[in-house]
Amino acid sequence: MFEKSLEARFQAIFEVKKISYNAPGASGEQECLFIEIETARNSIKDGRALSMVTGSAVMNAPNDKLPFGFFSKKIAKAGKDLTKPLFFFDIETNTQRYQNLVQRGFSFVYFFDSQYDPDTGIIESVEFTIEES
Repeated sequence: MFEKSLEARFQAIFEVKKISYNAPGASGEQECLFIEIETARNSIKDGRALSMVTGSAVMNAPNDKLPFGFFSKKIAKAGKDLTKPLFFFDIETNTQRYQNLVQRGFSFVYFFDSQYDPDTGIIESVEFTIEES
């Protein structure tokens, strides 16, 4: 429901080429933003789809490509239209991975609001009956 919208926002804010909802795992894939959704409270009301999503995101990269302040600077640089429905906290969490490889991340709350218009079906055929009196 909210996944594509969140992915598009994060891609625009952090200017990363790849975003994944998979766990980072032991592979240590680099320069991919891994998003973990912790809770998603959803509601459909008055033709609107609403969600309050909490989660975290991490990225693995060499220290020189992901310095401290990377996420903070990207958030500050992004336009208000991108960041308005987001609240960021625990920014720049750090885990040393291997030699110069680091895993840094942040936590977030995303307030999703979209029109809800479910498919109501498709008219396959129409039959007319003409009566004369």
